Amino acid sequence: MNLKALAKAIDGELTGDGTVEITGAAPLTTAGPAEISFLANPAYAKYVATTRAAAVIVQRGWTGADVPVIRCGDPYAAFRQAMVLLHGFRKAPFRGIDPRASIDPQAVVAQTAAVGPFVTVCAGARVGAGTVLYPGVFVGPDASIGADCTLHPNVVVYDGCTLGDRVTVHANTVVGEDGFGYATVNGVHEKIPQAGRAWIGDDVEIGACCTIDRATIGTTEVGPGSKFSNLVAIGHGSKIGPGNLLVAQVGIAGSTTTGRYCVFGGQAGVAGHLTLGDGVQVGGGGGVTKNIPAGMVVWGMPATAIAEARRQKVMIRQLPKLRDRVAELERLVAQLTEALDAQRNQT
Repeated sequence: MNLKALAKAIDGELTGDGTVEITGAAPLTTAGPAEISFLANPAYAKYVATTRAAAVIVQRGWTGADVPVIRCGDPYAAFRQAMVLLHGFRKAPFRGIDPRASIDPQAVVAQTAAVGPFVTVCAGARVGAGTVLYPGVFVGPDASIGADCTLHPNVVVYDGCTLGDRVTVHANTVVGEDGFGYATVNGVHEKIPQAGRAWIGDDVEIGACCTIDRATIGTTEVGPGSKFSNLVAIGHGSKIGPGNLLVAQVGIAGSTTTGRYCVFGGQAGVAGHLTLGDGVQVGGGGGVTKNIPAGMVVWGMPATAIAEARRQKVMIRQLPKLRDRVAELERLVAQLTEALDAQRNQT
């Protein structure tokens, strides 16, 4: 694809030689003369003047370095379009059902599904059309996998759990394992049967090594369009709303509900039995210990409004100086007290 065609495809305005053939995309610092790059973060603008890229996707109105550019309304979204056109998405290296897979006669696997070696599909399970199961995937009894899903190596979907359509689950993630449910009886932690299930909505992507607990009773839910990074843990009975973004190492304790389009920074944690409204954002490392109303941005431990959290951080950094000032004041007070006592004794 040449630059002219690419610019048209991403609804951009090209300044430069439209006949240059493009073979891929790369960062500004490493792109070659047959690759495009992009500028969405001003911090990287300093690299535009020296890039060897065939063209740089930039914001409309760009007036920086005199290099070939494609001006777009949203450079990052346009770059995403270009990546799809130039590279596409990962495709399964196999088709059909591998003879080394173990599929129970009572399971239903669509003819167009691709099932790799050493996959296990148990009795009563269903696998939808166009779905890809990479080697080592386990689909438990009565579990349901929708159409056009991709389960990467060693993903486990426990019994009775459901994945919607176009769900992607990366390697070693577990859906529907037992929740952390125990009753302490006479000093012994007695396990509570986890009789619920886990449900994953359409168009969800879950990173590697995540865990989504099944509910004790009822359902643990991940709403349509939500995206998880790696090492995310969802407690039993929680309801993750549509379009949520969870960055790596986020933990949501059991029976918590999040609204639509909430965002959780890396290592954020949410205590159990809470409700977070639509559009809530939790900064990285934040610890949520109470309900959060819609639209609020919080941070810190315990998480509070972002402005207050920043003020607290500033105050904490000032504590050493404040300690020294207090110590100096105590010394001066002691001197004054001693002087006053001496004066009283003289009179």
